[in-house]
Amino acid sequence: MSSACAACDRKFIIVLVLVIVIESFVMVVPTGFFVWHHRSAKFPLCSMGTCFNFSRCNNEQLLVYSYNDPAPLNPPTYFREFPDSQLQTSDPGKACLFFVYSDTETNENAWWWQKPHLQTLPFWNNGMNHVIITFADRWSETNPPAESIGMASIMSTELHHTAYRGGFDISIPLPRLQQQTPPELASMKPFQRKYFATFKGTRYLSREGAFRSSEAFRGMHNGKDVIVATTCRQETNDKLVRWQPWKATGCEEDQRVYDSYDFVDLLNSTFAFVPAGRSPASYRFLEVLSAGAIPVLIADDYVRPFESLIQWERCLLQFSTHDLHRILPTLRSLPKEDVVDRQCYCQQVFASFLQDDSTLVRSVILSLQQRMRS
Repeated sequence: MSSACAACDRKFIIVLVLVIVIESFVMVVPTGFFVWHHRSAKFPLCSMGTCFNFSRCNNEQLLVYSYNDPAPLNPPTYFREFPDSQLQTSDPGKACLFFVYSDTETNENAWWWQKPHLQTLPFWNNGMNHVIITFADRWSETNPPAESIGMASIMSTELHHTAYRGGFDISIPLPRLQQQTPPELASMKPFQRKYFATFKGTRYLSREGAFRSSEAFRGMHNGKDVIVATTCRQETNDKLVRWQPWKATGCEEDQRVYDSYDFVDLLNSTFAFVPAGRSPASYRFLEVLSAGAIPVLIADDYVRPFESLIQWERCLLQFSTHDLHRILPTLRSLPKEDVVDRQCYCQQVFASFLQDDSTLVRSVILSLQQRMRS
């Protein structure tokens, strides 16, 4: 085993022990007293008016200086295309913006107090005109303490309304994992599809995303027009079950259901559930949109991608993790013309802003330009 892997295992065991202690505490306190949820980082108060130097920028072209290339993570991000963009400059003196890609292997393997200090960057200037870009499930995984970022803005897949600085930070989507969605799916009309609503994915057994293990979520499965197929087979779950085997209750039956459905076939659905997991963001989001299904987000306090460009309320529906019982009654009560209109707008959004890496990079640029004009 490599030293990096050994370090990761040690970190996991320490965190796991803390989770067990806390969850043991939860078992003896009144219901509702303690609830795991996605906790947001608390960033310094900033806006474009107070934390940005407009004099560095040409209104026609926002030149970008990058300290590092996007990390070659698995899966890779669409920012791999940005170094080839005409907006990229190797001269920091000409730059309007300074990009910091924080999802490096060094940052991922370091404890929070070992994360490299941003103040060591040569053109940091207390973060003025800097953009920190991260795809991490939690801010603390690859980033320094939130209060240390100075006047830098955030471009992240994990932004929360309770900490979001509207018009300054930018929410971005996770990339699409399933790239080979049959093209004919996207053109199929609602209610002409095989299923009404579907989900196939991981069932998390603890902490964030644990609501996927609830009877309220898994119980939406009726084996007919609503399919919820979950699997417990996941690295973190596997390690957890070694310590708490009772967490795996129902996993065998879930696996039989999971194995009996094909992922692409389940995208042939009018609606598709997009539940939060370790992060409020989900890879499933773009996969669902690519197939022409209407996303049903299940997430708390989540800032949806490119909110300055997209009127998401015209496309998707969103529910709190505490309102699972409302989802199917609400979907079944929607007028058919409303569902058709939602699908039509979703298709326009996907084609204009999300359909491939080049389109996603263009949407990033449009979002950066939009906040300059706000």
